[in-house]
Order: sequence, then structure tokens, then C-alpha cells
Amino acid sequence: MFNLDYSRTPISTLLKILLPLAIVAVTVGLYFAIFGRSDKAKKITKIVLASVIAFFLMFRFVFWTIRLLNLNSEYSFSSFLLSLGINANYAITTLLMIIAMICLYVSAFSKKDNAFLDFCKHTLLGIGLPFGVIQLFRAELIINSVDSAYHILNIISIIFTLLTFYVPIYFIKIGELKPNLSKFWLAIAGYTMMASLCMTLSIVTRSGNIAEMTYSSSLALLGAKINFPWFLLITIPAFLIICFICYYIVTFIYKKVTHDPVTLEYRHKNEFFDLYSFATKSLCCMQGLLILIIVGTITRNPIGTLWGLFCLLPLIMTIFCVWTAYEMQKQAELDDERVFDKGNKEAKKIIIISLIGNVIFGLVVAKQIKNEREAIIERKQREEKHRQKKLQENNEIQE
Repeated sequence: MFNLDYSRTPISTLLKILLPLAIVAVTVGLYFAIFGRSDKAKKITKIVLASVIAFFLMFRFVFWTIRLLNLNSEYSFSSFLLSLGINANYAITTLLMIIAMICLYVSAFSKKDNAFLDFCKHTLLGIGLPFGVIQLFRAELIINSVDSAYHILNIISIIFTLLTFYVPIYFIKIGELKPNLSKFWLAIAGYTMMASLCMTLSIVTRSGNIAEMTYSSSLALLGAKINFPWFLLITIPAFLIICFICYYIVTFIYKKVTHDPVTLEYRHKNEFFDLYSFATKSLCCMQGLLILIIVGTITRNPIGTLWGLFCLLPLIMTIFCVWTAYEMQKQAELDDERVFDKGNKEAKKIIIISLIGNVIFGLVVAKQIKNEREAIIERKQREEKHRQKKLQENNEIQE
């Protein structure tokens, strides 16, 4: 039924062609079928979609658990992780579906703007949708043809692939997600976090079912087998380029359809937050992936080792860098120079968060905040001297 070896059966060739078309067709159909303009309709749609995801995630977990208990006399930690779907493709899909489920449930019951939801939605759009596109071109990433017991999981994988398309597009449709190229860094940060978790599990465990993390199947199809982690230097940039192209296309179509004009960002008086928020966003996009490759280089042996826990370091660093960027953006919008006052709580908060994200960057931020404070004091002193001089001149003229 799901045999993708089209050298054996013409049905497999047909499946590889019709499956992507069917997924795209159903996604488009859902887009036009589910209007959901009222708040009640939106809430019901979100709850239904989130519940579908939760049900299938739980079903897959139970299915794997029962199957592994029957296949293995010893139910190891690696087997437990496998029951969660921890291999290269299942892990990313699972994390994307968990993120989608959280976004749907939380936004269904909360109308407040939330930085966390904003981050998750842009991750779904910037990473989830391109990931689904890649799966359409490689149906074997969706369907596993090992044995007949996998067929129910194949159906779940097809549904999840469809949802990686539909959920971010649905958020755009109801106006809760506005594609903007300046937000693409959030998607890269989200990808770094997911890659950190996946690589941690792939290195710590030693199940043969996650051996896919030790090579790139895409490069192998091209006749090039590059050992882990060196293929990451090729596959990660290539994947992010595809993500950016997809994100750009969606943004372009969104602006054309909604007639949303390109607006210049508000420039506040103090450029400190512009400069350092840009630096923070750059750190989010670079340091995590760089550390992952370094850790991967140290732990090239695919045997399970606790060295993989070091992959959690870029996860933590990226989380705090994203937090720092949001805090800086908040202060930039307030445009209140009192943040540079000595002992200001908000300044201390930014410094502490940035120190956790990246110690060197945090020290630079602390130093620069002090320099800004001194510059502001000097400026005010100059302004006061100028005011006193003008006042004295006016008094002399009157006399």
C-alpha cells in the first residue's frame, strides 16, 4: 500500500505524485472552507485543530509504546524516547505539532498580545511550512514502508504534514500572524532550539532508529555521504535558505493580497536598542547552530554519551537571547531615557538576561548602558550650560 519503491509497483509512483497534490489540495480546501470570522468560530476551530493534534500525538506515543513492549523484552530508555518519535524527521514534526497545539489552545482562550505566541507562530511559518514543502518533494519523509504496522502512523504523518501548511496559514488568514521579513530571525531561533533538543536526544541515546542523525539522507541520494556533523555545514544553511525563500514568498503574497504598504520602522531618539537588539538577534541566529556543530564534532561517535547534554547549552542561550531582544524592543517603543538611570530595574533586567544568553555580549551591554548614562548626563549638562548662558545674555540685554 505505502511501498515507495516505484521499481516494484506503478502504484507507488502514482502515490508519490498524488500524495503531495492531495495534501496541497486539502490545505487549500480547508483555507476556503473554514471561514471562522466570528470570535466564537475562531475559538472552536482552534480548539478542534489543537485537539486533533493532541489526540494523534498521544495515539502515536501509545502505539509505539505497545509495539516496543511486544518487540523488546527489555524496555530501555532509548526505546522510551523512540516511542515519542525521536528520529530526525519525526522529532522535528513532533516539536512543530506541539508548538502548533500550544499556539492554538493558548490563543483560543487568550486575546492578549503575547511575545511567546508571536515567537511560536513565526517559527511555525518560517520553519514548519518549508519543512512541509520539503516533505512534499520527498514523500519517504512522510511515509515509512518498513511493515504493515506502520500504516496507521503513515496516515498520522500525512495529517501532520498537512497541518504544518495549514496552521500558520490559518493564523495569517484570521489576522493573528503578519508575515514580515524583519521577523524571520525568530524562525531561525526556533529552529536552533528544536535542533538542540533533537541533537541532545540523538547523542545521549544510542537507538539504531535515530542513526539518521549520523548522516544526511538527502546528500546520500545525490551520491555524497558526509559523516556527522560535517553535513550540518551544508544541510543547515541549505534548509534555512529554503525557509527564507518560502517566508519571502508568503510575505510578498500577503502584502499584495492585503495591500499592506511597506512602512518604515519608527526611529526613536536613542539608537542603543536598535544596535544591540540587532546584535542580539544575530547571536540567536549564529551562536546556537555554531555550538551544535562544535558539540557534534566532539561527539562524532554515534554511541550514546552524556556529552549530548551540552547541546542544551545553545537551547538555553537562544532562549535568553530572544528574551533580551524582546525586552530591548519594549524599551525602544517606550523611548524613555530613564532606563539608563543608575540602578534602573529594567536596565538591570536586560543586563542579567543578556549575560545568561551570552556572557561576553552581556558584559558589553552592561558597559554600553553605563556609557549611555554618562553620555546622557554630559548632554544634559551641556544643555543646562547653554540655557544658563542664554539666560545670562538676556539679563545683560535687559540691563
